[in-house]
Amino acid sequence: MWENSPAELAMKLRRKELDGAFLSHIDYAKDYSMYRLLPQIAAVSRKESGAVLLIFREDARTIKKIGVDPAYESEIVLASIILTEKFEVRPQIIPTRSGIECLSQKADAYLACGDAAMKLTEYRNKLDLVDEWQDITDLPFVHGFWVTREGALGKEEIDFIIKSGKEGAMRFGQSAEADGSGELSLFSYSFGETEIQAVSEFFRMAYYHGIIKDIPDVRFVSDMKR
Repeated sequence: MWENSPAELAMKLRRKELDGAFLSHIDYAKDYSMYRLLPQIAAVSRKESGAVLLIFREDARTIKKIGVDPAYESEIVLASIILTEKFEVRPQIIPTRSGIECLSQKADAYLACGDAAMKLTEYRNKLDLVDEWQDITDLPFVHGFWVTREGALGKEEIDFIIKSGKEGAMRFGQSAEADGSGELSLFSYSFGETEIQAVSEFFRMAYYHGIIKDIPDVRFVSDMKR
């Protein structure tokens, strides 16, 4: 469970209790007219990264109910898009806090995200939704990005966030190289043209499937170059 979920951060940003926050697609989409994105840094994965797994009992085409942690709104939307596009099913979403245990209760699939997903890779019946997304779109999946209100952060503050993000990404890459995990090639933290295209495509597909009411503009803070 999130201590400060993206939804909670989004509410604080909306109430002006925060000047900036790291949000998901869906939290940005809810109030995009009042928000701007910070350039250069985002959390991105590609191929079989293991970051978002859909674990199911039998066959993906027979899934009727998915147990989800409601904190992961964008990943829930991702699962809905993949299942509709590739498997022509529209399962019911069941909020749960019981994790994988929901498979023995009221759900026939479980959406695992982040650290929880990394611990469940041994399951045979699973879909790596980042890999499925890339198969459909030929694009990586952007898990989140920095959001602010226009004028809420000064240039020095924006520069500091970007610099800190890049330094954190560099430390992660060095750690991945050291332990031989291979994660370096599957995760990145840049926010370039490919990642912008990926965010735009996610919004387009979510709108097409009736999940969001319009297609949000992807707008960056005005005084920063991408």
